[in-house]
Amino acid sequence: MLLLATQLVPADFGAETVASQITAIPTGANIELHLKNKQKMRGTKGLVSDSGFTLVDASKAEHQIAFDDVVSVKQLIKKSHLTRNILIGVAIGVAAVGITAAVLLRCAPLGCNTKTL
Repeated sequence: MLLLATQLVPADFGAETVASQITAIPTGANIELHLKNKQKMRGTKGLVSDSGFTLVDASKAEHQIAFDDVVSVKQLIKKSHLTRNILIGVAIGVAAVGITAAVLLRCAPLGCNTKTL
């Protein structure tokens, strides 16, 4: 009896979890859904009702999705590339200073297009 009860609880608990996860995600957030028909959908979360919610895809089409049709949901978070962009800017600056210093050190004593007598 206990084995039977433990097999039934996760299925019901999983359905509640998907609905609560979707409800907890803020409206307008980017999400990825895996549906029971093995389809994967991406879009932004729209309005939530008692039985489902609205998914707005990239072409601005609205899809009504029932909570029962969703296997899993994942909120997509855009990664910030601030550190990468700063490092690229610093590398460009260092390269510019290095090239300028090399040209000045090579040409400074006599000048670059001067002829020696």
